[in-house]
Amino acid sequence: MTRNELDDRLRELGIYSDFYYRKELKALTQVLGEYERLNCLLTGVHEGNRKLVAVTDRRILILFTALGGGEMKMIRRESVKEWRFDKKLLFHTLTIETNGGASFTFTNTQGKLRDLFQWAMNEPIPAAE
Repeated sequence: MTRNELDDRLRELGIYSDFYYRKELKALTQVLGEYERLNCLLTGVHEGNRKLVAVTDRRILILFTALGGGEMKMIRRESVKEWRFDKKLLFHTLTIETNGGASFTFTNTQGKLRDLFQWAMNEPIPAAE
């Protein structure tokens, strides 16, 4: 996926102005598959660092970009056992648990993106090609 295609998709989702400046988007364009569709982006603090969470029709990508490098974790959507997006007055939390027993908790997420995240997670996973 090119950066222009990614920017167009962010505009379709109505979140371009929230994320166009994020340095993680460069890495995201390199890891999104040709037939993969981005459905949601949000950020949250995980393990002491602010990370970008990208939900596609096939997987969840967790990206962290630092000055000296970065890291990426990938969760296949079919391996997600449970997810919760707790929206409180000021402190919103996203938790994703996998069938393998891993748990990812993101604090200080954007509460206004809860509905978009829920929609993205409820979208059907495409059949394998």
